[in-house]
Amino acid sequence: MNIKSDRQKRPKVVLVIRAIVQNEDGLILIIKRSPSDSYMPNKWELPGGKLDIGQDISNALEREVLEETGLVVIPTDKIAYWRSEIISSGKYKGLPYVILVGLSKSVGGEVAISSEHSDFKWLRVKEALKYDLVIESRTALVVLVNKLS
Repeated sequence: MNIKSDRQKRPKVVLVIRAIVQNEDGLILIIKRSPSDSYMPNKWELPGGKLDIGQDISNALEREVLEETGLVVIPTDKIAYWRSEIISSGKYKGLPYVILVGLSKSVGGEVAISSEHSDFKWLRVKEALKYDLVIESRTALVVLVNKLS
């Protein structure tokens, strides 16, 4: 058995970490993608992003939220929801796509969104579901609605 060739057969994976961030009032944070974004411009989503090579997923949720929103969070459930599929088009076509969504509480900072986004809202889950959310954020919220109540 050749370990090197076995590893070469393993697919690269697009791994995305997202967070459902709750504030002290139980509202959740959604952020709006920039109108100039090449992927789903003007859609609303949960904070997060792709894990980069060399990054550890153990603190990815906290880091991604801080980078995109300026908020310091404490995870209450690091992997509350997950989904996997094979990407069907675009530059990642054919790669496995895995999304991990965690629950977290905001413990510090004021929202200061990154240049990748144009707006933010603190809302009840049912209100957030009325927005034009990217499918992965909508699905995670629907699945987790009972945990968030």
